[in-house]
Amino acid sequence: MGSTASDELIGTWVTGWAGARGYENRHEGRVHAALRHDTSGDWEYVIYEPSNEELVAVAETLHKHPKRRLTAFANETSSLVEAAKAAGLNVVNSQEVLMVTEMGGHDVEEPRPADGFAFQIERDSTHAYVSVHPVDEPDVVAASGHVSAVDGYAIFDRIITAPDYRRRGLGSLIMRSLVSLALEHDVEEGLLIASMDGQQLYQSLGWTNLGNVVLFEGKQDA
Repeated sequence: MGSTASDELIGTWVTGWAGARGYENRHEGRVHAALRHDTSGDWEYVIYEPSNEELVAVAETLHKHPKRRLTAFANETSSLVEAAKAAGLNVVNSQEVLMVTEMGGHDVEEPRPADGFAFQIERDSTHAYVSVHPVDEPDVVAASGHVSAVDGYAIFDRIITAPDYRRRGLGSLIMRSLVSLALEHDVEEGLLIASMDGQQLYQSLGWTNLGNVVLFEGKQDA
């Protein structure tokens, strides 16, 4: 695997993640940011291996703007969490990981939908959205996902299977379809953020861990 976690790599991930979701995004030095208009309506900061000084500065901003969040990428999380708490931050989620795969090792043919299901594919420049629907209930989204091509990387996001349709292989089907769409562009590696539940699926599809992801919020006054 060619890539290692770095500030540049995280900046690329932010660009693809924000692009897939339609977020405005900014990059100021080591601090990347995306405006999450569909959830908090405020900014989420993203930093690779934040220093103590950066944690203190972000904590001050989050205290003033309670809806804002910080996503931090780190190889080792215990010291990060300790420093963040000392700076005035609370952990929201520490169970996600950044994962990577070599795109050349994946199938290039678009997969066939499972019996009783149909694909819906939407393309917008370097972004693509795939959803799977029961043939007899076309308004129901059984599984879906996004992918964006950015600077030689395919950024995968929001790979979701509805609870009633899990354990039917639809998550793998979505991933293979997104890979097929991503390979229409000049991409060499794929990146995604995996929840604890999704990590086993992605590992079975050839993805490997590249680092840990921790989401923080500011401590609020009692």
